[in-house]
Amino acid sequence: MDQIQDDREWSTQEPPYWLKPRIWLAKTLELVIAVVLFLWLPVAIVVSRVYKWVRSLLPWKRRRIVKDTVVVITGASSGIGECLALEYADRGAKVVLAARRENRLREVAEKCMQRGARDAVFLKTDVSKLEDCEKLINFAVDTFGRIDILVNNAGTAAVAAFEEYPNVPEFQKILDVDFWGNIWPTKFALEHLRRTRGQIVVTCSVAAFVPYPKQSFYNAAKAALLNFYDTLRIEPIGERVSITIALPGFVVSELTTKGPPGHIPKWWPMMETDEAAQRIVQAAVEEKRYIIVPYWYIFNLFYRTFAPELLDWPPRVFLLGKPPNKEIKMMCEMLLGEENTQKLFQKFTAFT
Repeated sequence: MDQIQDDREWSTQEPPYWLKPRIWLAKTLELVIAVVLFLWLPVAIVVSRVYKWVRSLLPWKRRRIVKDTVVVITGASSGIGECLALEYADRGAKVVLAARRENRLREVAEKCMQRGARDAVFLKTDVSKLEDCEKLINFAVDTFGRIDILVNNAGTAAVAAFEEYPNVPEFQKILDVDFWGNIWPTKFALEHLRRTRGQIVVTCSVAAFVPYPKQSFYNAAKAALLNFYDTLRIEPIGERVSITIALPGFVVSELTTKGPPGHIPKWWPMMETDEAAQRIVQAAVEEKRYIIVPYWYIFNLFYRTFAPELLDWPPRVFLLGKPPNKEIKMMCEMLLGEENTQKLFQKFTAFT
């Protein structure tokens, strides 16, 4: 009787997961998909290269005409934004400059006119405010009747570890400028850009895929921007509006030169702002999807994929003065003691 009861209980129980047909089917599909994608990768690279080459031969796809177009640029009072405005001025565009410092905007507008801009106007704008972004787009349309290119460049940063932020508003401000300060102008300008088959140029950052300490919210905002505009590109609007995402590394600007000592090593190579702006505008004219400046930052993508630890260790050692990981920390503490280990790694910060 007990044997019969045991058999009944066994028959009502679910079989182990390795005996479920669905589990085996899912595992098999996972393996097949992985193999197919791996084998397809070389072919996909060749197809992509051939497509780009053929596309470059088409006269109507070779480059975007900038002369007499209306270009709205946020964060145009200094740094990359100012240099982008001057680059578009060199190409004969009508520029609409936006930033918080009205006196600096006036100076940049005068420079644009001297450099060949068809016209240059400006509006004091705080991109962290929804109403200011709407006013900016309306101002551009009221002034010139259309918008051809929107350059989302405004940005800010704060250098502090996550746990060092005193309150929520401190890091909320970074997200309001670096993320929403791009999204809101895009939303208000989208219909105008659709009519002109226009373009969005985004100043993102290599921080979108490279972890760098003491700027967690800046990095997070840039990663969100990268994914937002990549998604926008494949949505219906992407058929009529081209998107170029610029991913600069450390470029000479207010964000990089006015930070606290040691945040960026003194010996770290930084590209001049005007050169970075020139490459970004050229990439936008050619309607490239991405432009990384300087180009060698692209190798960080390979490290992130195949050796992510190597992106973590140098900043921890040379910027934070900490052991690269807990295993090395434990080993050093066993050999040198906790206090001597701390002193040892603090000495590495002298290199910055």
